[in-house]
Amino acid sequence: MSVLTRFFNLFRLTSLDRELDEELRFHLAERARRNAAAGMSRQDAEAAALDRFGSVARAKAGMRAAHVAARPMVAVSVLTIVMIVGGALGTAVYRSGSGQRVYDISAEVTAPVPVVTPHPEYTAAAKRAKIQGSVRVRCVVRPEGVCADVTVIRSLDRTFGLDDEALRALRDWRFRPALRAGGPVATRVDFEIRFTLR
Repeated sequence: MSVLTRFFNLFRLTSLDRELDEELRFHLAERARRNAAAGMSRQDAEAAALDRFGSVARAKAGMRAAHVAARPMVAVSVLTIVMIVGGALGTAVYRSGSGQRVYDISAEVTAPVPVVTPHPEYTAAAKRAKIQGSVRVRCVVRPEGVCADVTVIRSLDRTFGLDDEALRALRDWRFRPALRAGGPVATRVDFEIRFTLR
């Protein structure tokens, strides 16, 4: 049994916890894959991924907060928005076009907290076509609490408008920004937006 599997088997999970853990597994497995590609053994790659990820409890708390903020649902569909967090111990991921450092969420960088969360519309065409599933969207939450550089990184529906609706909604979200050493910083955050017909 792998290090990551043993870690997640420590917990008895609710339905929401299972969803959040699925997202955490994805990020940890991706980190482990990159470590293995750099020449680490599988066990060392997984252990290093866990070590660099930082506080899993903090990550789940941030994801749960985003899920709770998204609870009001549109009338004919279930809409869930889960914030996916991860990071590399506060290391700057890159610099934006303006030269601003952008961080992953980690033990040193707290997750931004959504405070205004308008919801995507489930388009009439998508309902008629019975499109269901998830869009994964990435954005940079700036120190001012707005989403910039919003992009789809895993598409659900380019034809009937659900991808576009996910982008539009996140551009209108507002946050209490992430903090590093007590000051606001820009952070890269992924969101899983699930559209499910009732």
